[in-house]
Amino acid sequence: MDVSLIRCGAACLVAAALCACSPKSAEEKGADMAGEKIDMVTGIGNALTDRGGKAAESIASGVGTVVNGVERGALKVGRKLNIDPSLAKAGLAVSRVQDGTEAGDGAAHGLLAYVIASTRAEGSLRMFAYDALGREIGRSSVPIAYGGDDAGYVALALDRNVALGDVVAVGFKYVPGKEVAAK
Repeated sequence: MDVSLIRCGAACLVAAALCACSPKSAEEKGADMAGEKIDMVTGIGNALTDRGGKAAESIASGVGTVVNGVERGALKVGRKLNIDPSLAKAGLAVSRVQDGTEAGDGAAHGLLAYVIASTRAEGSLRMFAYDALGREIGRSSVPIAYGGDDAGYVALALDRNVALGDVVAVGFKYVPGKEVAAK
């Protein structure tokens, strides 16, 4: 036999197989495919029912870890503190600065500073706000009075035109009151 005759016969058989009509109608084929997909979805649903609680617990744990990491990162990245030696001389320290909701005389714009006093201190706390280029963009001064071994947040009002997000560094200076300065 001739090879080309065999090839031609094989090609005819393949073409006949491809063109042959299935005994099922298109509607029946569609119903079979839909049934197959429904069985897949049912299997997925059963697997989620069996193991979904563990997966949800794992996701929630991961989200909690991310939130805690963001909080720690925000504290590390916080504003730079420039503390004048006058605070240490008066037994004062500032350990944290954050955006304040109630600052100064009740105005809703400013910063909160956590001040720690190791000795009695009475006078004024001056705060200077700086932008990323080191330029002063705001300042505030508030009277303070601490007994020994005392601490608390001090509200420092800023002009409403100062964008708190632009404040990248904060400087503090202590000015003793008249009674304290006389001692």
